[in-house]
Amino acid sequence: MYSQAAPGLPVSAHSVLDIVPQLPGQSAAAALRETVEVAQAADDLGYRRFWVAEQHGVRGAGGASPAVLAAVLAARTDRIRLGSGSVQLTSHRPLVIAEQFAALAAAYPSRVDLGVGKSAAVPPSTAAALGLNEKGWDSFPQRLDELCRFLRDGLPGRAPVGDVRLALAGLPPPVFVMTDNPSGAQVAAARGLPLFLTHHSAPACTLASVAAYRDSFEATGPTGKPYVGVTVGVVAADTEDEALARLAEYVRLKSRLKTAVNRATPAELMELLEPPLTSRERLKAERLLDEPGYVVGTRSGVSAGLASVAASAGADEVMLVPLAFDGLVRSSILRTAAAGLTRAIRSIPRHAPHFVATA
Repeated sequence: MYSQAAPGLPVSAHSVLDIVPQLPGQSAAAALRETVEVAQAADDLGYRRFWVAEQHGVRGAGGASPAVLAAVLAARTDRIRLGSGSVQLTSHRPLVIAEQFAALAAAYPSRVDLGVGKSAAVPPSTAAALGLNEKGWDSFPQRLDELCRFLRDGLPGRAPVGDVRLALAGLPPPVFVMTDNPSGAQVAAARGLPLFLTHHSAPACTLASVAAYRDSFEATGPTGKPYVGVTVGVVAADTEDEALARLAEYVRLKSRLKTAVNRATPAELMELLEPPLTSRERLKAERLLDEPGYVVGTRSGVSAGLASVAASAGADEVMLVPLAFDGLVRSSILRTAAAGLTRAIRSIPRHAPHFVATA
């Protein structure tokens, strides 16, 4: 929580990170439909981007294929940029990721982002299924360079990478590095790439990461100047009590999904998720109120909190992580947060764009 507002950013400098939550008993179609509705709400409210995180083997998170999800979301929104937050580049071949996002950028010009990062720690069985090994975990800088070379080979004056030409090469999507530590920030800086820091998961590293990035930034990248975004976990509501209740609900569901045994059936999981809140879960929710990576409260309190995070990190952009499994609640959080920010209201009716946009 923040008691004093700092100079803030307009809603157009705020974005959204989503994991496509899917609770036991909820169909994949229903979970995806809710995420589409949240993306549409973000689009209407004037948010800049809507990114989907790549997570594998995490119960309750359905965002395992950001490229596919970005295509679905782009077809059902009008203006907002869609992308990955982030593709786990050490789990994939750079050529495949370049081809996927080049096709997206061709279909939706100026609306596609490619956020990349290292693979998160996963259980051994998940790592084996993804083909991960210790060497792969350390190969991020090399894979990032290869990815950027593939994406740029369609530009005038660029030679192909070896004998391989990128399918549907054209104007490449911007590449962002997403990380939670100074070493990852330096990888972005050395290549002149924009940076997003996962402040909501590693707030203690944010300031050091920003300093490392700005101190070592090479003005040789696409923008020629540093660009920093930070993620913030957000719960916003009309009253403090309602915001706290939403946070407690989120903590209860996330904690129980995480601790449930792998062989639990959907029926057993649904029973496990039933209220009431345990004392341990209540304490965890209360501790989050003091975490610098989380902002919880009313419209004015959340606005002040987001402004303080942006000011302290010197951030150009803030990416909200709405802390709720229910799509209606996630949309409500974004709506309440946006109401406290300077923004432009949509003045034209929504329409579904053609799947393939014309340049």
